[in-house]
Amino acid sequence: MARNTTNWMKLWGIVAIFLTGIALAEPSISPSYVTGKAKKLYSVIFGIVVEANGSVHSVRVARVTDPISGGVTPVDVSVPPEYVDAAKKYILDKGYSPKLDNGKPVEFYTYFFYDPANPQVLITEIK
Repeated sequence: MARNTTNWMKLWGIVAIFLTGIALAEPSISPSYVTGKAKKLYSVIFGIVVEANGSVHSVRVARVTDPISGGVTPVDVSVPPEYVDAAKKYILDKGYSPKLDNGKPVEFYTYFFYDPANPQVLITEIK
């Protein structure tokens, strides 16, 4: 009887290790993003205007580019609203400093990466 109990315990231990490996292997939604050769990422350039008091006046998609091309020529890739909303939230939370010209706020630019296969993920860094 003790031998059967030991075998069952070993089996459950193996199943637990297997399930833990599956849970750890699932991708997470985080600012750091590990790319593979099969992934196609785009750069989404945002124009931002921050008022002198630090409040964000406007955020807009200025253009989408293909970073592999090495240039800033726009590409015809639409960015879904949930991605733009995630970028706006990140920009508001980050608290960018205003850029002023003669005391008036002017637009400046920043970019994030976009993976069409994961449109809900805002990618701020690539590993």
